[in-house]
Amino acid sequence: MTELNKTAYEIKKDRLIYDSKHPVDVANVEVTLPGTTAGDIERGQLLDAADGVYTIHDKNGEPSAIVAEPTSYAEDDTSIVATVYTSGSFRQSEVIASPKITTAHIDVLRCKGIYLK
Repeated sequence: MTELNKTAYEIKKDRLIYDSKHPVDVANVEVTLPGTTAGDIERGQLLDAADGVYTIHDKNGEPSAIVAEPTSYAEDDTSIVATVYTSGSFRQSEVIASPKITTAHIDVLRCKGIYLK
């Protein structure tokens, strides 16, 4: 007989989501990967979007979404599907971005419904 009272999963609290003042929306998007080495896209990573193609944030990109769940990829992957936040209020100190987030980035994200506090 199976046990129905076992823990199915564990929720780890972090500080990425700031508050619930603005609705938090999520979506699954295809992310084009930067190179040929295996790695992870971490929760809180800022993603850029151009012409419907999502990539990890860089100095020439337009920030568009924040990764909601850590996602691993293999060295032979050219793209993966990641769950991202497309709106909501987030702690700027918890968002992962290289280069650092500028006031111009904050304005672009605000126009898209992502508020950094």
